[in-house]
Formats: sequence, C-alpha cells, structure tokens
Amino acid sequence: MRNTFTILALSAFIFIFTSCNSNHQKISNSKDTYQYVEKKAELTGILKQKVGSWAKEGEICYGVMVATNSKGKAEYGKPVKAKIINIESDRIKMKSLEDINLGEKKGCSKLSVSSGTTWWEKDGDLFKTKEEAISFLKKKGLFR
Repeated sequence: MRNTFTILALSAFIFIFTSCNSNHQKISNSKDTYQYVEKKAELTGILKQKVGSWAKEGEICYGVMVATNSKGKAEYGKPVKAKIINIESDRIKMKSLEDINLGEKKGCSKLSVSSGTTWWEKDGDLFKTKEEAISFLKKKGLFR
C-alpha cells in the first residue's frame, strides 16, 4: 500500500510539473506573437460634414452652450473654448478650457460649465474660431 501511495504521489507530482511547464510555454509563445495595433477613429457621416477635416485630437476650438426653457426649446447661448480630447466615429469628447455661466434660471442656481468639464459632442456644433461660433448662434437667434 505504501508503494501504491508513493507511485500515485510521484505520478501526480510529474503530471503537475509537466502541466505547468507546458502552460508556461504556451503563455510565453502567445506573448511573443501578439502585436497591439492601435486604431485611430475618424469622424464619419453627417458629423464629419458638419465639423470638417480640421478636427483632430488636441485641437483647440469652440463649442456652444445653449440654455433651454422648461419645454426644452433653446433660448440663448454662448461659445465655449474647448479642446478635442478624443474622437470616435460618431462623437467627439470635448474638454472645456474656460468657465461659462449662462445666468440664473428658475429652479436652478445657475447654468454653467467649469473649466475642465468634459462632454461628448454628438451634434457637431464645433467651430475653429470664436467668431464662427458666435456667427452660428446669431443665425439661430441664440446669441446674447
């Protein structure tokens, strides 16, 4: 019986030792052959048409902040200086570079964006210059 136990223990030890070695070799080989390929997302469709080809990660530009009434209708807005920090095919992640306050609103102490605030721009209301952003707001009758 003691010989049977010794043979079983030795067999188990050899099995475990060879299993660990073979798994280690498989892991090592898979790491050696794996190559990460980073894909850069590009704007597509209507968003690309609205924003244009100038939009790239790191670009400084202007978005618009719009105040709405209780029914969700846009009432007025201001341009906000921002930086593009990420681009996906259907949206652009923006970071505010300035504080903007649209003022008091009933039921809310203020409508504002602080410097450093991020948001996903899906509508494409981004402009290369502040003047372009103001012109857009004026055309919509939203600039004050």
